[in-house]
Amino acid sequence: MEIIHLSEVDSTNEYAKKLAKEGKRNFVVLADKQSTGKGRWGRVWYSDEGGLYFTIVLDSNEYDPKVINLITPISIIETLKNYTDKELGIKFPNDIMVKVNGDYKKLGGILAELINGYMIIGIGINVNNPIRKEIREIAVSLKEVVGKEIDRVEIFNDFLKRFEDYLKKLKNNEIDDYEILKNYKKYSITIGRTVKILLSNNEVITGKVYDIDFDGIVLGTEEGIEKIPTGICIHVR
Repeated sequence: MEIIHLSEVDSTNEYAKKLAKEGKRNFVVLADKQSTGKGRWGRVWYSDEGGLYFTIVLDSNEYDPKVINLITPISIIETLKNYTDKELGIKFPNDIMVKVNGDYKKLGGILAELINGYMIIGIGINVNNPIRKEIREIAVSLKEVVGKEIDRVEIFNDFLKRFEDYLKKLKNNEIDDYEILKNYKKYSITIGRTVKILLSNNEVITGKVYDIDFDGIVLGTEEGIEKIPTGICIHVR
């Protein structure tokens, strides 16, 4: 997969979109720093130097976006397990979490978009970057977790190799969709938890998570069983 490396950009997702609109597919945009990084629903993603910020563009006619949405966090978790022995997990739908002093903190996140035949997958991982005071209660860097600086390029290369291995296995039918789903569930820290799901219309649905599949999260609520495709997930203590 071609890698385009930039020292600084407004947003790797936006830069990648421009190239994708011109017909470019199956490439990665990697930046040392983003000036206007975005999280889900337009939220700010602080992208200070030292973190790992990149966007993958895939042809959605070649790969099923629902499967890629699971492969991406799985590949991140499996990569980071080589750098820390702390417990790592995925908070629905795709937050990368690490357990520190009994509590989970956010180590990374994914912003995926499906646009006219291609898929944009933006990834941010807190590696050596300082965590701003506004989010220190909920976020942490890998450097803080392990107590030393980590080679960002090594993590990126490890991730990309693992991710591309999954893509190759999919194409060659060496792994099926439900094996991938099983892996995702293995790393999920949301299944079995009581959660609040914030929807894009600001509605909040509370319930216990019974399952997660390719189409979303299965919640047991006061009204019965509900399936929710996506939303901001808050674990209730």
